[in-house]
Amino acid sequence: MLLGQTDSLFRALEELKKDSPINLEKIAGLQLGIAMVYYQDRDFQNSFQYHQEASENFLAAKNLEKYSECLHNLGNISYFLGDSKEAIQYYNLSIAEREKINDLKGLASGYNNLANVYNRLGDYPRALEFYEKSLEIKEKIEDQKGIASTFKNIASIHYFRDNYVAALETNLRALRISESLLDSTGIAFVYNNIALIYEKQDKWDDALMNFNRSLQIKEKMGDKQGMATTLNNIGSLYQKKKEYSKAIEALEKSLKISEKIGEKEGISAALNNLASVYEDLGEMAKAMELFLQSQKIDEEIGNKRGMLLSITSLSHIHFALKNHKESIRFAKEGIKLARQLDSKAELRDLNELMSKNFEAMGDFKAALYHNQLFHAYADSVFNQEIERKTARIEAEYEYDKKLAVIQAEQKALELENEKEFQRQNFQKRILLLALFGIVLIAGILFHNYRKQKKAKQLLEVKTMELEKANQVKAKLFSIIGHDLRGAIASLYMFLGLYKRNRMNDAEFKELVPELYKNVGAIMETLNNLLRWSMQQMNMVKSVPIPTSLSEKALELEGFYSTLLQQKGIEFDNQIGEEISVMVDPNHLDLVLRNLLSNAIKYSSQGGTITLGVLEKDDFIITFIKDQGVGMNKEEAERLFRSDLVKSKRGTSGEQGTGLGLNLTKLYIEENGGKIWAESEEGKGSVFYFSLPGIKAKKYQMEATT
Repeated sequence: MLLGQTDSLFRALEELKKDSPINLEKIAGLQLGIAMVYYQDRDFQNSFQYHQEASENFLAAKNLEKYSECLHNLGNISYFLGDSKEAIQYYNLSIAEREKINDLKGLASGYNNLANVYNRLGDYPRALEFYEKSLEIKEKIEDQKGIASTFKNIASIHYFRDNYVAALETNLRALRISESLLDSTGIAFVYNNIALIYEKQDKWDDALMNFNRSLQIKEKMGDKQGMATTLNNIGSLYQKKKEYSKAIEALEKSLKISEKIGEKEGISAALNNLASVYEDLGEMAKAMELFLQSQKIDEEIGNKRGMLLSITSLSHIHFALKNHKESIRFAKEGIKLARQLDSKAELRDLNELMSKNFEAMGDFKAALYHNQLFHAYADSVFNQEIERKTARIEAEYEYDKKLAVIQAEQKALELENEKEFQRQNFQKRILLLALFGIVLIAGILFHNYRKQKKAKQLLEVKTMELEKANQVKAKLFSIIGHDLRGAIASLYMFLGLYKRNRMNDAEFKELVPELYKNVGAIMETLNNLLRWSMQQMNMVKSVPIPTSLSEKALELEGFYSTLLQQKGIEFDNQIGEEISVMVDPNHLDLVLRNLLSNAIKYSSQGGTITLGVLEKDDFIITFIKDQGVGMNKEEAERLFRSDLVKSKRGTSGEQGTGLGLNLTKLYIEENGGKIWAESEEGKGSVFYFSLPGIKAKKYQMEATT
């Protein structure tokens, strides 16, 4: 039937080309018709060619509506062929043309499909941005079917971000709309997505029930692509239930359908899941072959999420087969992809795998490094779960708090009404004492009002202090449980290897500098915690004396010489011997150590750190300049806040607590100075602090006397 339809269109096209003058718009219309026949037959190459020819003729005929439609369809074909970059280009061109003619329905479709590409690429923030643009337009034009479709897509973003509550709620909103429209395709789609959420929650029976509901609708409609997708998901679920024969049966059906319709993403997904089943069955050679096939297809279509799944599995298989070098190679590829996708769970698992590989190969230094990263990402994944639970608890707390305020205000209003009623009765019964009574009651009420207002203000202040104290306590627990535990866990692993005779004395001595660095980090964290707690109890007092800044700089360079050498950083000390300031020497030690430690932490290999001074009025301004990663405006504005600020990791993965700059500001101000910073992202930072010079301090003392 399609062949006959194409032949008739070809004949009509040839006749039109013989006309004089040539009607480009009619020719373009026939070319678009031929392109759509090929598109329905999934002959994407021929469809692409005729869409291009039609688009050129529509543009020449100045029919922008049809021209933008052709561009949109070219984006769809590029997406199906796996060329994400080209798909984005065509969708953007189509959107630009549709904006010119205010084609709202076309714009909504363009934004939606553009978001689909970014979703495939794992760029979830950008995908969500374009889905929301599409949803805004669809709500404006009251396109209920389109609204349901976009809700389903937004739900998929929540799903990939592990936000299952939001994913389920959004899918249910889509389901209600699809059911009201009797939209079978939409209903089947939502059942499939709800099943995936139940599967993630290990509710396998609920998941299987919804998968089968989806499959029945798709089979009835003849939706081949939808059938392949749901069969693939059913096969994956049977694998989790360890019903491997059913899993293979469902996955092979899915693969066969996807191959028949040429749907590459479906082929890759089925191959990946089949490989995982054979891995569970111990057929490693078969599993590796299928994983490699899946990885190759995902590379062709730019499906980074699929690539990460295959690469991670291949790394695990090679480790199980003791092919440690191959396992490390795949793990490195996986870590690179996981960073691009910000997938912390995979970063945790792959770093643990790297650590085990290096330990098996006897490279204990590398094993220790990746074990540290494993613990860092494990804590991060754990903290994400805690944050989700905390957010839910906080939302409930805010609701309860607002409800309590409303109830309290209502009770106060009722009390005021009761007082007013009593006052009026009193005035009616005792007319002679009315004036005196009013004045007396007014005085009492005013006194009570002031008393209540003062108590309320005091309560609000105490509540704010309590909330702030709770926040600080939570952050302190995070510091102790996260930063110290990670460092101590690495130390524990290191000593465990030595105790089990997994390394000799020479290897032990080689790793001692790393051990020293870890213990130093623990000590620095504990010292900062102690100083910070003393500050909280108002126990910090300064005893300024004339102090040589140059001597302190030399001590500082010696203290950090090991860290400077490890990163290949040059330390340029420009402070002359004659420079002295009035300061508590212990406080100056802490300030210089914290600022130089940060400069080293955020400097790249082979950089330079400069320490120098400027003189202004009666103050000596000391500066520490690095060539490191720098900060953006938002990060710079958060510096020196009175509360605890989360510190980002250094260029070599160094962890900070956020206490250092807080203490530095406190100690500088306690000694009569100020501290500030200048920074530009990617170009380094300069930290300045001022302290009174010797002459300035003498002048102040004489004037006071």
